[in-house]
Amino acid sequence: MKLFNPIYNEENCNNLQKDLTSAKKLSETSLLKFHPDKCCNMRIGRSFIRNDGYTMGKEQKTINKAETVKDIGVTFDSSLNFEAHMSEQINKANSMMGIIRRTFEYLDDKCFSTVFKSLVRPHIEYANQVWSPYLMKHITALENVQRRATKLIPGYKELDYKERLKTLNLPTLSYRRLRGDMIEIYKILTGKYDSSVTSNFITLRENDSITRGHNLKIFKERCRLNIRKKSFIYRSTDVWNSLPQSVVDAPSVQSFEVRIDKLWKNHPIKMILLHHLYYGLCHL
Repeated sequence: MKLFNPIYNEENCNNLQKDLTSAKKLSETSLLKFHPDKCCNMRIGRSFIRNDGYTMGKEQKTINKAETVKDIGVTFDSSLNFEAHMSEQINKANSMMGIIRRTFEYLDDKCFSTVFKSLVRPHIEYANQVWSPYLMKHITALENVQRRATKLIPGYKELDYKERLKTLNLPTLSYRRLRGDMIEIYKILTGKYDSSVTSNFITLRENDSITRGHNLKIFKERCRLNIRKKSFIYRSTDVWNSLPQSVVDAPSVQSFEVRIDKLWKNHPIKMILLHHLYYGLCHL
């Protein structure tokens, strides 16, 4: 169970404590009691109102404060930069590559593609719509997993990274994250997910006077902080709005994937990791 509340004043803190007390009573009625030592309190953001004394139980035991919390496989931190999560997943992916290197006496390109896609890449792509990096140091660190891995194939170490990707028919991880964002937006706007969950997730433009492009353009609000500016919808809006009508009108997810792959077939970001290409795709 997760309880959360925007904190602007002391009253907000008190309301969160009341919710916590109510949840505790409900758990006792349902015979599914919370263990205070397994609960934690994490403060996200820069609020000047601080209350780290939330309590639980008859003993009024203070809930432990945490800087990171893992939720469904993603490690959230108090600043939402996800550096801890990315570091953990990079280490897991590199460890898996080490196991593969010790297990396989010989790796050809076909065998490598199979084991890399199935055993290594999922570690650094799972739920990336939530934690997708925006700092170049994080983007490079993730890409280095694939860069080092492709050197394991005999004869490939001397090749340039771009040539290795072209030979293996592999795109950069940056391209896959951007492509994945487009697919998720398509699924949301075409009702592939439960509408009760995604109904207020995306706001479409109303009375759009721009005739170019497609009829499912997303309205982009102004934002001040990078936490919001680089979040899933905000970072994807410009790219999504730049897609042609023929791609957005795809009748199915599979058809959308085929059409966007055809549209971006020769795009440089598929083979080269460049910062301005990653964030300026819609302008190229």
